[in-house]
Amino acid sequence: MKKILLPLLLVSCVSCAIQTVQTDTNYWRNRTFDEVWEASIEAVNEIEFTIDSLDREAGFIGAESGRYVFGGDAPPRLSIMIREFDNSVSVDCKVLQKEQLVDLFGIGKKIVREFMTALNRNLSGNRPL
Repeated sequence: MKKILLPLLLVSCVSCAIQTVQTDTNYWRNRTFDEVWEASIEAVNEIEFTIDSLDREAGFIGAESGRYVFGGDAPPRLSIMIREFDNSVSVDCKVLQKEQLVDLFGIGKKIVREFMTALNRNLSGNRPL
């Protein structure tokens, strides 16, 4: 029974984990949606991702990296959702790494961190030259 149960458990775990997603959310008070939208687009360009879909009404920015990670068939994908609340704007950033079961080298976390750093820099007015 144990010989059958272990392989079944491994197969079910692997089939559930077909992609790695890293995410982070930040909030800005006293910022407009437009300010955060423009700063987000600039941040995506700064981290060298290519924007391939925009929906300003929905607050969605989709982008893809030109770099393939470890010879995979699909580069990392960046999804950004911007939402405006009463007195603040939130930015939810997700990086999807298809065909990677585990983010062994922290690439997804690094991309999220780079985007959020660039976004903070753009919103604070300390943009790179």
